[in-house]
Amino acid sequence: MVKLNFFNNKKSIERFILLQVIVVMMSILICYKGARLFTHVHEENFILNILYGLLGAALMVIVHEAMHFVLYKAFAKKGKPQLRQRFGIITSYVPDKVFKKWEYITIMIAPLVVITLGLFAVFVFFSYSALIFIASIHVGYCLVDMYFVASAWNKHVKYVEDSSDGVIFYTSEDKVKSI
Repeated sequence: MVKLNFFNNKKSIERFILLQVIVVMMSILICYKGARLFTHVHEENFILNILYGLLGAALMVIVHEAMHFVLYKAFAKKGKPQLRQRFGIITSYVPDKVFKKWEYITIMIAPLVVITLGLFAVFVFFSYSALIFIASIHVGYCLVDMYFVASAWNKHVKYVEDSSDGVIFYTSEDKVKSI
């Protein structure tokens, strides 16, 4: 059993938020340059891009967490998903529920894949630069999920419990409270 207490160290959260900002900026640059190779990008001014990007990102956070809630409900029939917010980072979890490794990874990755592909499909038809900002902010937001997925990807991890205190990785079935 390994416990990842990600949300109790303010210094590591501050560093992680800085990493998110860097990833968002790099993502904007890469996506913008890539999009210009394939299509004409409809430009708004910088302030509108920021405004639309933040409004769209707020909507994406709601959709993202709603997808987590739906997947948590699908995999945890009896558990009730809850939100946890610490130091500006919002995540959802189901208390006292242990998931199989593949279930947990699916729950964490699905919003990134579905929302990013959805935004890409919209961008194909409506190539506004604000969509690049929205997608980039969403990718930065998904870094928390990717951090948990990378931690769970270890070959020794069999089960994962996402609790209010942190994420617990179980390496064998005998140490698991309830499956």
